[in-house]
Amino acid sequence: MAWNLIGNKTFKLYKYNTSIDTNSLTVSLPCNCDELEAVTYSFEDWQNVSNTTVNGDISTSFTENYIEGRKAYNNPLYTHGKFAQYELIGDTLYFDKNYGQVRILYKGVVVDDTGLPLITNKESMAIATYCAYVMKFQEGLITNNGNIIKMSQLLEQKWNKFCDAARVPESISQNEMDQVLDAKTSWNRKIFNKSYKPVH
Repeated sequence: MAWNLIGNKTFKLYKYNTSIDTNSLTVSLPCNCDELEAVTYSFEDWQNVSNTTVNGDISTSFTENYIEGRKAYNNPLYTHGKFAQYELIGDTLYFDKNYGQVRILYKGVVVDDTGLPLITNKESMAIATYCAYVMKFQEGLITNNGNIIKMSQLLEQKWNKFCDAARVPESISQNEMDQVLDAKTSWNRKIFNKSYKPVH
């Protein structure tokens, strides 16, 4: 909740390969999955367009595999195969049959090496203060204690202060400074190819 109020969440597309559980026909989504983009499985229509062999037209398979390889090379997030039929309940995908290996393309928050959301020190301070504020506010309402309510109000003020501070980036690049100058000055008054911040 606090992180959403700060508004600093950074999202990216992830590609997740996994196998369907053969007993329950389910797949658990990664914890940072916010929005599903595609769920596919390893099956191409060209495999069944010919009766040349049991597995389809072998000569066609070489061409199609090359095309699929080029697509994947040009776009690492490209997901080949057919779209799988599934039902999303909570953070679990339920399939109508066992597709074997599935590829899941989803949008999620950026995480660190341990799988936890990647947040700055200022964001963690703001989130901790928000949690303290909510706990004290609820405690004050339950106990009807004026001192606790006053303490929650002080924590709310600190939360607003830390929240504003967390919205300010830790650093700003030359490109971002250029965008700021574009917004603040007309294009013909800006000095081009000039550094507007000290570079150490």
